[in-house]
Amino acid sequence: MKSNRKDQFVFFGSRFLTCAAVVSFSAVGAYAKVAAPLTIWAKADVSYDQFNAEALECGMQGLAVNIDNTEEVKALAQASKQLEAIDASAQAALGRDAGQMGDTQAGAGSIRVHNGLDIAARQAADQQAVIAATRPEEQYAGIKKKMFTVVRKCMLDRGYAKIVLTADQRNEYSSMKGGADARRNYIHQLASDPQVLETQRETPAP
Repeated sequence: MKSNRKDQFVFFGSRFLTCAAVVSFSAVGAYAKVAAPLTIWAKADVSYDQFNAEALECGMQGLAVNIDNTEEVKALAQASKQLEAIDASAQAALGRDAGQMGDTQAGAGSIRVHNGLDIAARQAADQQAVIAATRPEEQYAGIKKKMFTVVRKCMLDRGYAKIVLTADQRNEYSSMKGGADARRNYIHQLASDPQVLETQRETPAP
């Protein structure tokens, strides 16, 4: 009766979240059909190679952030332990139930099935309570924010600024033929254009 729900809290996997950082700069999966980004990093007249190298460097800095002692990771780790304990308790209850009645007893099989369903229902309810209390989506969002803060500082330190793509630019990106290479070239074309940077620079939040 092992539950896959606890896998949601294996927090080491959360590092994959910042792979999206590199996508925001220039890289797009070769086989994935992705929507156009709303914003991208830009620097006037930056070369294609430099653009990709600096995007990758900053993305790797984000991935290297030590999140092990953050409150988000602690919450996810604690939830993982709680889910393991719930699984262990359910297994123990099933074992006790099986040991207390023999197959020779009249109706023993149907009673075991009924008790097993009760145990499974309690297990599911307890698991859902842990998940609801932990709010894993919020915890992962917090981890992602910490990583992206590092990525953002890295890009700003290298002279980049965010630009907002227009609807036409996003449509062209989404409908573009030629796969990932064509999309990367198009993003670089926009990101390196001084005029685009001048007219589409993202307005900083107040």
